[in-house]
Amino acid sequence: MTSKGDTKIESELDKAYETFLKVGFMEMDVELLDEVITPNIFGFGTTIDEKINNADEIKALIKKQIKEGENGKFSYDRLQHRKHLLAGGHSAIMVEEGEIKIEMPEGSIQFPFRVSTILDQIDGKWKVVHWHGSTPVMSEDDTYHINDWKKKNDELQAKVVEKTAELAASLDELKATQTQLIVQEKLAALGQLAAGIAHEIKNPMNFINNFSELNLEYVEEITEMVDELEKCDSTEEIKEVLNDMADNLKKIHQHGTRADSIVKSMLLHSRGGSGQLEPTDLNELVSEYVNLAFHGMRAGKNPINVKIDYDFDDAIGMVPVFPEDFSRVVLNLCKNAFDAMRGKVEAGSNGDYLPALHITTAKEGDNVKIIFKDNGPGIPDGIQQKLFEPFFTTKKGTEGTGLGLSITHDIIKNHKGQIVIESELGAHTRFIIDLPITNQN
Repeated sequence: MTSKGDTKIESELDKAYETFLKVGFMEMDVELLDEVITPNIFGFGTTIDEKINNADEIKALIKKQIKEGENGKFSYDRLQHRKHLLAGGHSAIMVEEGEIKIEMPEGSIQFPFRVSTILDQIDGKWKVVHWHGSTPVMSEDDTYHINDWKKKNDELQAKVVEKTAELAASLDELKATQTQLIVQEKLAALGQLAAGIAHEIKNPMNFINNFSELNLEYVEEITEMVDELEKCDSTEEIKEVLNDMADNLKKIHQHGTRADSIVKSMLLHSRGGSGQLEPTDLNELVSEYVNLAFHGMRAGKNPINVKIDYDFDDAIGMVPVFPEDFSRVVLNLCKNAFDAMRGKVEAGSNGDYLPALHITTAKEGDNVKIIFKDNGPGIPDGIQQKLFEPFFTTKKGTEGTGLGLSITHDIIKNHKGQIVIESELGAHTRFIIDLPITNQN
């Protein structure tokens, strides 16, 4: 049977404890703590630095909490409460479990909370001498958190493996980029060498062309003089020789003009463009550089036979382009097609396979389409758009710089045009260029 004295003691205990709890949860004024705590109260909060050694420190902690949550709403839902009076009734242990909810402008948070409190009856009043607040970790059946530690360690190890793989991939990419830059540097040096050779060849070619043309005129004059002589066997023989000489000189002049055109193209590439759009016979430019690309491939390593067909629309007329830049587009697309078809040949394609490149031009309204179609192995859908990214290449080792199609894309974009890829695996690939015919300036 509980006496009236015991009831009063428990009532005063509950009142002191409730005051301590409500001040701690910021429901009452912090200064009321002096009535329910001892000056040398000690305890622990939920963070590693919350170690309380006296009344001033616990007040400072609560004031800090009030300041941190001044723009929010704080609530505490009490789930379980236990009370135990020690022998003699002058000391008590209170255990509380509940959930704290904090609502701030940025959002809300909710978490479980536990607090253990020891109170002593001092001079007839209940005072808190020790308290310990804690939030449980979110794990079960793992008393010393060994399983949790193992799980986190496994997660960390997995992240290490993942990051190591990423670093290895980045290193490989860096090495590939370094190799590609070295290749580009060599190509730049080769361009300078080509420019030097072109300059050296240009003058002799001028002499060949000029003198072959001059000699043709001499042959024509001599032929006219022979025609004025009395006809005989000797004059007929002389005319036959003169005709043969004229034919040979025409061939010399024709091939000399061709060589001069190649030299001019080399100089144009080594100098870079003029930066000006020029009305250009696009059919002629495409034909010229497709032919140049073909002979370059035939003179290089692993040449292949390629059937080249043209389907040109004469109605496109003169198109404003940067000639030196657009010539690079033609060379890059031809090289790409030749490489792809060579790969199909080397892969042991059907014995009846004949590499073929078909180039089409067509006027469509205010635009002109240029289509390069090869019957190579085709391009998978997943990498078609990547082909226009700098340094992306499907070629092995240092065979490709990964810059050709990227430069091509940039040049077409600079012409206010578009380039797209259409491909069917095992059958063909089409690079379709769409250019405005009107002056883009």
